[in-house]
Amino acid sequence: MMQSPLDAFDRRNLLTYVSLLCGMIAVAGAVDGSAPIAGMAIAAAVVADTFDGRFARLFNSSLERREIGIQLDSLADVVAFGVAPVLCAILLADPHGLLPRAMLWSSAFVYVASGMTRLAFFNVRTVAGPSAEFIGVPVPVAALIWSSTLLAHPASLVTALVILTSAAGMVAPLRISRPRGFGLAVFTCWPLAVVIGHLLTVSS
Repeated sequence: MMQSPLDAFDRRNLLTYVSLLCGMIAVAGAVDGSAPIAGMAIAAAVVADTFDGRFARLFNSSLERREIGIQLDSLADVVAFGVAPVLCAILLADPHGLLPRAMLWSSAFVYVASGMTRLAFFNVRTVAGPSAEFIGVPVPVAALIWSSTLLAHPASLVTALVILTSAAGMVAPLRISRPRGFGLAVFTCWPLAVVIGHLLTVSS
């Protein structure tokens, strides 16, 4: 049995911490006004999150450590795919745009609240056992939609609409099959393509 929170630092959770780090890098990039860094970091976080569970299962561990890994994953998701994308969106928004910043902040709140609700629902549902499908758009996918949209340098109004649509998708009763095998490989190409797209933007 673990004796302190320090015992929770485990190599099993390495990719979860990488995902969290990428989320923080995204915010740092947005603070510096770099949309490519922000978008690239969010997409990279999605790649890390996609494989963190599979990576963790490579190691033998106690039930307690596995449960902590599940909680860490959701907490990291709140930061990397909940708070970070919308904070970046606000930091990168045109200060002279037509959309009042109060509306951007309002849409950001709705997004984060929806993401937290989606993750809480997912955790409780997971207790009953693994499922072959997701209910609602997964939080990393919602963040990836924003990262992809960022490639087009959207106006503030478009950003707010993307944020609100993604928020609705996360809590909607949509049944989405969990990607496996070839489907997982195809899905992984999406964030990798977004990373490359933002890299090309930096180099151009």
